[in-house]
Amino acid sequence: MKNLHAIILAGGKGTRMKSDLPKCAYPFCGKPMISYIIESCKQANIKDIIVVVGYKSEELIKCLPSDVRYVKQEEQLGTGHATMCAAPLLKDEDGLTLIFPGDMPMIDKETIENLIERHIKDNNVLTDVTSIYEDPKAYGRIVRKNGQIEKIVEFKDCNEEQKKIKEINIALYCIDNKILFDNLDKIKNNNNANEYYLTDLVEILAKDYRVDAYIAPDDYRLVGINDVDTLKQVEDAYLKHKKQ
Repeated sequence: MKNLHAIILAGGKGTRMKSDLPKCAYPFCGKPMISYIIESCKQANIKDIIVVVGYKSEELIKCLPSDVRYVKQEEQLGTGHATMCAAPLLKDEDGLTLIFPGDMPMIDKETIENLIERHIKDNNVLTDVTSIYEDPKAYGRIVRKNGQIEKIVEFKDCNEEQKKIKEINIALYCIDNKILFDNLDKIKNNNNANEYYLTDLVEILAKDYRVDAYIAPDDYRLVGINDVDTLKQVEDAYLKHKKQ
């Protein structure tokens, strides 16, 4: 098994959570939501875990175990920029890096292991977790060409045809670490939000390398929590699952 690293993107404010806490420090069933992601990483044998902190970073740092490293994202310039903040700690390392959204506390060991297995088995340079949603709502769409992933388009940048696509981006990636940091600076911010989207890396790499997906089941475990209503829904699903 190759060396495994994790970058957890947790710098966001989470204005729709109606709290002054950084979003990833917000309680989920009694624990900060980021705690669950860290535990799942460790269960999947990822020992090198880096959390990118930003808004009210001191509050989030309090939630981190002593064996987890962190870096600060001083400005919130998008997921591509947040990932680049980890470069001083990771850019010279060999192995595979998994990149996690910090607001998806129910990402489980099985999903992580399936992603790594698919990445290695298919000899991909980048593997994205996707899912098929009958109602894809505002998720980023997976655009394919001849069966291969060509790019990911954020919903706010989708044209009408792309909005009809039902394969959506979960925002969990496995990538060769050296290739990650050799290509991050190619991401541009010429989009509606003027941010550096990590999703753009898919299109950059797909031109020269094998990029594909692990298509995961539509599951509450893969829901990102952006507001208190979604938090309640995922908590209810989690507690119901635990009782079974």
